[in-house]
Amino acid sequence: MPNHLKRTLGSVAALALLAGTAPCGAAAEPPGEAQATRFSISAGPLAETLRQFGEQSGENLLFQDGQVAGLRSQGLEGVHMPSEALEVLLRGTGLEAVQGPAGTRIIRPRMEESGKARGPVGHAEAVAPAEHAVHDADPTILLGREDLPPDTLRADTVTITGTSLRGIAPESSPLFIYGREEILSSGASTTEQFIRSLPQNFGGGSTEFAPGGLPDDFNSGKNNTLGTGGNLRGLGSGGTLVLLNGNRMAPTSTVGDFVDLSMIPVSALERVDVLTDGASAIYGGDAVAGVINFVLRDDFEGAETMVHYGRVTDGGLEETRASQTFGTAWGSGNLLATYEYFDRGNLTLADRPDIAAPTLSSGVAISDRHRFDLLPGQRRDSVLLALGQELAPGLKLSASGLYSSRKAESTTILAGATSLLQSSGSKSDNLSLAGDLAYDITSDWSVRLKGAYSEIRNTQDFLQAPLSGSAGTSYVVRTDSDVWSLDIVTNGVLARLPGGDLSVALGAHYREEGLESRVAGSAPTRDGNREVASAYAELLVPIVGSGNALPAVDRLELSLSGRLDDYSDFGKSSNPKVGVLWSPVADLNFRSSYSTSFAPPALGYVGALDRGAIIVPYAYMATAYGVGLPDPSLNVDMMFVSGTGEALEPEESRTLTAGMDYAVSRGAHEWALHSTYYDISFDGRLGQTPVPGGLSWYVAPNIAWNDPSAFPEGTIHFFPDAEEIAATAASLSQPPISFLGGALENVGIINRVNVLRNLASTETRGVDLQIDYSVEIGAGQLVAGLNANKILEFTRQASVTTPQVSVVDTFLNPADLKVRASLGYRRRGFSGNLFLNHTDSYWTDATTSSEPISSWTTADLNLSYAFGASSPSWLEGVAATLSVANVFDKAPPATPTLGANLVSGYDPTNASPLGRFVAVELRKTF
Repeated sequence: MPNHLKRTLGSVAALALLAGTAPCGAAAEPPGEAQATRFSISAGPLAETLRQFGEQSGENLLFQDGQVAGLRSQGLEGVHMPSEALEVLLRGTGLEAVQGPAGTRIIRPRMEESGKARGPVGHAEAVAPAEHAVHDADPTILLGREDLPPDTLRADTVTITGTSLRGIAPESSPLFIYGREEILSSGASTTEQFIRSLPQNFGGGSTEFAPGGLPDDFNSGKNNTLGTGGNLRGLGSGGTLVLLNGNRMAPTSTVGDFVDLSMIPVSALERVDVLTDGASAIYGGDAVAGVINFVLRDDFEGAETMVHYGRVTDGGLEETRASQTFGTAWGSGNLLATYEYFDRGNLTLADRPDIAAPTLSSGVAISDRHRFDLLPGQRRDSVLLALGQELAPGLKLSASGLYSSRKAESTTILAGATSLLQSSGSKSDNLSLAGDLAYDITSDWSVRLKGAYSEIRNTQDFLQAPLSGSAGTSYVVRTDSDVWSLDIVTNGVLARLPGGDLSVALGAHYREEGLESRVAGSAPTRDGNREVASAYAELLVPIVGSGNALPAVDRLELSLSGRLDDYSDFGKSSNPKVGVLWSPVADLNFRSSYSTSFAPPALGYVGALDRGAIIVPYAYMATAYGVGLPDPSLNVDMMFVSGTGEALEPEESRTLTAGMDYAVSRGAHEWALHSTYYDISFDGRLGQTPVPGGLSWYVAPNIAWNDPSAFPEGTIHFFPDAEEIAATAASLSQPPISFLGGALENVGIINRVNVLRNLASTETRGVDLQIDYSVEIGAGQLVAGLNANKILEFTRQASVTTPQVSVVDTFLNPADLKVRASLGYRRRGFSGNLFLNHTDSYWTDATTSSEPISSWTTADLNLSYAFGASSPSWLEGVAATLSVANVFDKAPPATPTLGANLVSGYDPTNASPLGRFVAVELRKTF
């Protein structure tokens, strides 16, 4: 069976066993794949022995949690055919293995001659060997299809990321699915590290590597939590929707524009789904560049203890991570609990003497490198609880709760008229709760009621003091954010067509959000609330399938989605999505999708209380800047307005993707190729109006007088009437401030250059490429993979009156080529993986005087060994891992420094200052 099918089965999560007519007893070997394998499986809970079987044999298993609850297996040693090994493992359990579609083995109650099963049928789980990421999940393994042969065992699936349909998922959108074993074998010790390693994710936006923000992303400066957000396609942290078990998490920062990935513990993850396509038709706002869905563990049985320690080979940064997991299952449900502790020290400029320090305003570089952090220290405690319970036949309740408390500390030196030492400490507490009640009305129709609540409480302490050590000032910023939602969705089969089932999903959604940010002891600076009511629908139309296949048209499918959202603060938004899949022959798919998406203004902007103004004689400002008055009539006062504009609108986008997927198996060799072209236009983005030539806002009226088209409409208003002046003053969060005799009654110019409005746009095009290869070598398996992103275009336009500027391959912007390649070998309990990460060379800027920035290539190594039943008893269930990030200690390429943004002499968006990092991990399963 092709590898991409195996990987999909191992990652798509739970399947529910419906029926079966396969013969009793051990399943026959899949045609052409019979091969004796050396097994070393420890005796213990049956669920664990079946997982070991899947890892060591390369076979896919589906089994019920409830059916294996409380059962034990005697284990297995020696060389056996897979069917023989399964028969031994299942002996005395009352269960059997039968052959399902696509080479899958399904564990079920042993059938009597009457054909009736002994025992209940319920929730099932997919088990497969750890392999590479899944691209574009192949629905031939998402069973329950009428076009399958009548003697084939059939199953049905829960929904996966990117669709509300149950059963066969549309394949027209690019989807990556990363299983738990792949996350662990990557060497990443935190969730944000794993997401940052993906070529489709840009390291800019809101990130702990740039606590002072980035010049091309004003939102990044609002990150007061020292956290990190996802940033697919480089379209900003606010353009990537982050979900937890398919539910929204409360956003963080002083404006609430991103979800902090560092609050999600690695130990609690079952898989990560990354949809790199616009998805507002499915999920509503924020899904402009795509969706990252973190799926939590909920099906472990037994106990698992993990300890992890790592440190840099140069410098003082150390890292400790420990977790404890308990899980149990019974005939109708299961319960899981996980605790994780994480503690990482800080990395200072003194630890990296090859990185240039930022220059202070006096022109002097920072000398006390010990007092400038490149990476803040942090400590986190996390607890996960998950429960599944079948309440009645066809009725199941699932619930989960995740609590994380994180503290982070960072010290920096601020550049200004007087250099200041700033120490900041951030404390974040996140609680996410979710409940899901699912009922199978018939074999074709089901209904789900979902509820979720998430909150985050941030407190950041700032202390600013002169470098001389004299007394300074301190203040505390507090931001509270919460979101709760309720969904009801029904899905099923409308009709049986020759090409397959005409499937539909219909749903309704209601959500309330709130955010408040303030300096302690003061009135709120941002206070926003919104209500959202939505209706959505999705339809999968199988035009051609196995029942009516044609020459060169083995399969042809059309997927349609639409969503209407009604926001209390900015009105309605409707978004469609259309996808097409054409398969000329088996294992070759061509796909395309078109969608529109939107990102509503962050609540911190909707509820901004930062609108202010100063009134100053314009003649004074013109004289001070030596520009004079273009006309004597301009000898009036100017009202300069700043802050967040009123009546903000959502940022809107349209996305086009086109791609192909091909899988081929030749003997022991298996190949899979996936490629996607994307074209995204992102308009109405929030930004301030640029002044031509980089001149000061004071000069903007002179420019507008001579060229009214130099600024967007409404930026500079000459000779406003009394009604507009009064309305502008009334819209401010506090009364205007007069300077040098300026008066409201004499205002003749209103200048809105520094007002945040929907002005900017971004265009990007590129290609993703994924290649996977595996081959059986004796008793082992060799696997290789390549994941690459090539950006063909990335342009920004600050406003409609300014030209488009290409920023790809420039400092602090996306590089045009990022690659992550892998090579691995697995044999019995041993697994070794080597990763190569490459970021192409680029330039400091787009001018003719630009300086080159060299490419950066690093290697990561991960080696692990799981001890089996042949090991001493005290080693049974133990797995040891050694991981080395940046094996050759390659320093990041040298770049300019930016004292105003606390950016040292490397690019935090395209490289890491960490250097070589070595970690060891021990895991014990009981």
